[in-house]
Amino acid sequence: MDVRLLHERPKWEIFCQVVDNFGDIGVCLRIARDLADRDGKRVRLWVDDWTVLGRLCPAAAAADPGRGVEVDGVVFRHWVQPFPDVVPG
Repeated sequence: MDVRLLHERPKWEIFCQVVDNFGDIGVCLRIARDLADRDGKRVRLWVDDWTVLGRLCPAAAAADPGRGVEVDGVVFRHWVQPFPDVVPG
Protein backbone atom coordinates (compact mmCIF):
# COMPACT_ATOMS: atom_id res chain seq x y z
CA MET A 1 0.00 0.00 0.00
CA ASP A 2 1.16 3.50 -0.80
CA VAL A 3 1.92 5.20 2.54
CA ARG A 4 0.99 8.57 1.04
CA LEU A 5 -2.64 7.41 0.85
CA LEU A 6 -2.81 7.22 4.63
CA HIS A 7 -1.79 10.86 4.91
CA GLU A 8 -3.60 12.30 1.90
CA ARG A 9 -6.37 14.68 2.88
CA PRO A 10 -9.69 12.84 2.52
CA LYS A 11 -12.97 14.27 1.32
CA TRP A 12 -14.84 12.64 4.20
CA GLU A 13 -13.80 12.25 7.86
CA ILE A 14 -16.00 9.99 9.98
CA PHE A 15 -15.48 9.56 13.72
CA CYS A 16 -16.87 6.51 15.50
CA GLN A 17 -16.97 6.10 19.26
CA VAL A 18 -17.90 2.49 19.95
CA VAL A 19 -20.63 2.33 22.60
CA ASP A 20 -22.56 -0.89 22.00
CA ASN A 21 -20.00 -3.10 20.27
CA PHE A 22 -21.18 -3.62 16.71
CA GLY A 23 -24.11 -1.21 16.27
CA ASP A 24 -22.18 2.05 16.11
CA ILE A 25 -19.19 0.82 14.20
CA GLY A 26 -21.33 -1.27 11.87
CA VAL A 27 -23.28 1.80 10.75
CA CYS A 28 -20.12 3.90 10.41
CA LEU A 29 -18.40 1.18 8.40
CA ARG A 30 -21.34 0.86 5.99
CA ILE A 31 -21.52 4.65 5.54
CA ALA A 32 -17.76 4.87 4.92
CA ARG A 33 -17.78 2.06 2.37
CA ASP A 34 -20.85 3.46 0.63
CA LEU A 35 -19.28 6.92 0.32
CA ALA A 36 -16.06 5.44 -1.04
CA ASP A 37 -17.95 3.30 -3.58
CA ARG A 38 -20.58 5.81 -4.61
CA ASP A 39 -18.62 9.04 -4.69
CA GLY A 40 -15.18 7.61 -5.38
CA LYS A 41 -13.83 10.10 -2.86
CA ARG A 42 -11.34 9.48 -0.11
CA VAL A 43 -12.92 8.45 3.16
CA ARG A 44 -11.13 8.19 6.49
CA LEU A 45 -12.87 6.44 9.38
CA TRP A 46 -11.51 7.17 12.84
CA VAL A 47 -12.36 4.42 15.36
CA ASP A 48 -11.71 4.54 19.09
CA ASP A 49 -11.88 0.74 19.60
CA TRP A 50 -9.53 -1.00 17.16
CA THR A 51 -10.35 -4.44 18.58
CA VAL A 52 -14.05 -4.15 17.71
CA LEU A 53 -13.13 -2.83 14.24
CA GLY A 54 -10.94 -5.90 13.79
CA ARG A 55 -13.89 -8.21 14.40
CA LEU A 56 -15.77 -6.61 11.50
CA CYS A 57 -12.76 -6.02 9.28
CA PRO A 58 -10.07 -8.72 9.61
CA ALA A 59 -7.58 -6.67 7.54
CA ALA A 60 -7.71 -3.99 10.24
CA ALA A 61 -7.14 -6.59 12.97
CA ALA A 62 -3.85 -7.53 11.32
CA ALA A 63 -2.74 -3.89 10.96
CA ASP A 64 -0.86 -1.69 13.40
CA PRO A 65 -3.42 0.76 14.90
CA GLY A 66 -0.74 3.43 15.10
CA ARG A 67 -0.19 3.34 11.35
CA GLY A 68 -3.73 2.71 10.15
CA VAL A 69 -4.73 0.72 7.11
CA GLU A 70 -6.67 1.17 3.88
CA VAL A 71 -9.30 -1.43 2.98
CA ASP A 72 -11.72 -1.16 0.05
CA GLY A 73 -11.13 2.55 -0.40
CA VAL A 74 -11.59 3.42 3.29
CA VAL A 75 -8.62 4.51 5.40
CA PHE A 76 -9.00 3.31 8.99
CA ARG A 77 -7.23 5.23 11.73
CA HIS A 78 -7.18 4.71 15.49
CA TRP A 79 -8.90 7.60 17.26
CA VAL A 80 -6.92 8.28 20.42
CA GLN A 81 -8.79 10.73 22.61
CA PRO A 82 -8.20 13.54 23.02
CA PHE A 83 -6.45 14.77 19.93
CA PRO A 84 -3.32 16.73 20.83
CA ASP A 85 -3.56 20.52 20.78
CA VAL A 86 -1.94 22.04 17.73
CA VAL A 87 -1.23 25.60 16.77
CA PRO A 88 -2.64 26.37 13.31
CA GLY A 89 -0.05 27.39 10.73
